[in-house]
Amino acid sequence: TLKILASFKQKYFGDLHPFRKWHKNLMEAGINVEIYFDHTDKNITDAEYLLIHHRYFDHKWINSLDRPIESNEEFIRTLLLLKSRVGKLLWFDAGDSSGSTQFPVIPYVDGFVMKQILKNKNYYTGESSERKNIMIWTDQEADQRQFVPIDSNQLHKITLGWNIAYNDYRDFIVHYRMRKYLSYFINYKIVPLKYTSVHKIRPNDITFRGTLDYGIKKDVVGNQRNEVLKALKSLPYKIASGGGIKRSKYLHELSKTKISISPFGLGEVCYRDFETFIAGSLLVKPSMDHLEMFPDLFIADETYIPIPWDLKNLVPTLENIVENYSYYKQVAVNGQERYKKLIGDPQPFIEGVKRMLNLSS
Repeated sequence: TLKILASFKQKYFGDLHPFRKWHKNLMEAGINVEIYFDHTDKNITDAEYLLIHHRYFDHKWINSLDRPIESNEEFIRTLLLLKSRVGKLLWFDAGDSSGSTQFPVIPYVDGFVMKQILKNKNYYTGESSERKNIMIWTDQEADQRQFVPIDSNQLHKITLGWNIAYNDYRDFIVHYRMRKYLSYFINYKIVPLKYTSVHKIRPNDITFRGTLDYGIKKDVVGNQRNEVLKALKSLPYKIASGGGIKRSKYLHELSKTKISISPFGLGEVCYRDFETFIAGSLLVKPSMDHLEMFPDLFIADETYIPIPWDLKNLVPTLENIVENYSYYKQVAVNGQERYKKLIGDPQPFIEGVKRMLNLSS
């Protein structure tokens, strides 16, 4: 039995979507999943595993994770009480980055689940005085959020969960708030995920749209995005770029474009990555080789075209792809097919959950 404690906001949408989508398949595989929204529910502790989605505490104790955990006695008492009443207590860090501000939780749980993990896990350890960037791809000397390193004897608790590839990317052509409810109640057999063929006529050469001003340290968070916009201004191609537009218009635009650029933001993995696969566009993205993730859809030069984190060769890369698009089109085909295969089959997700729970044979 796997019980999940989450914010009620997560009920219909987002990270819990694959558990809703494949609930029956998980049960047939011997994994009974139940989702709760109140840590005081007396039924929550009768389980081999209890997974806490970190946003539950964002909701329950506002900004509790932004305060030093050692000073939050109620929070620690709650974790220890839950830990004493279940087989294993797991913490799910649902943050965007391969870094984490939540490592101080580790001593109080049995497992620390992340959406993506650095292949070099030793980066997570060190002396408390060391500077450890949340966003490791940025300038090491830049002013940005740091995380507190963990003791090396706690490193074994870090385990791989699942990332936002498993979100619901169907276009219901309604407001975001309504999409959450439709996602929960409407079966994929009734409203399937619609893919656009890579071979469709694509009048646009390149697109990049996204959040340009995060309102926090935008010189760090938005650096790659600003560099992309600067590079696009120098190219003579048909380009669609800028800030966000209406989702249905954005998806239509993406389906008519050859190349989709997806720089990092608050994290390495972005919704745009999977929207690109669905739209049949060719993904160009800063290298993901530093990450271990599930599902792993990012195979360099096979499912996406990697560029260095500093984006120095972005312009010649784009020029080469546009001028030789018929050759590079196969990369877009590979990306879409790999995404379609992994997202359409419950078995990979079930195996991923088993690995997370250390149940794999």
